[in-house]
Amino acid sequence: MRTYALVLLLAAPLAFAVAPVHANPFGDHVTGIAITQAQLDELEIGKTTQDQIRGKYGAPTRREQLGDTQVWYYDYARIKAFGRNVQESTVFEFGKDGRLKVKSKGGAPTSTGNPFLGG
Repeated sequence: MRTYALVLLLAAPLAFAVAPVHANPFGDHVTGIAITQAQLDELEIGKTTQDQIRGKYGAPTRREQLGDTQVWYYDYARIKAFGRNVQESTVFEFGKDGRLKVKSKGGAPTSTGNPFLGG
């Protein structure tokens, strides 16, 4: 029995040592798609199409049709174990031709329903 306890005691630190680099032992929770400012800057107004954005980032979190303009939202939230939480949206507006008219980053949607994010 002592040997078993000793093996467990010695093996526990190894479990964290061999975890993948991207794993967070403190349990951050991530939802959505993070689009960096650098990635946003690569997209060209008037040239980038809906298909290109869908191919690069997948389906948007939300969509709206405002007259002839289609708006796509890519929401992202990260609930951190330590430090400030991150909550943001990347917004793309497309004209009738399916080409990018406006791109922007901003705060998160007004209410996520997640009490850990305060909304």
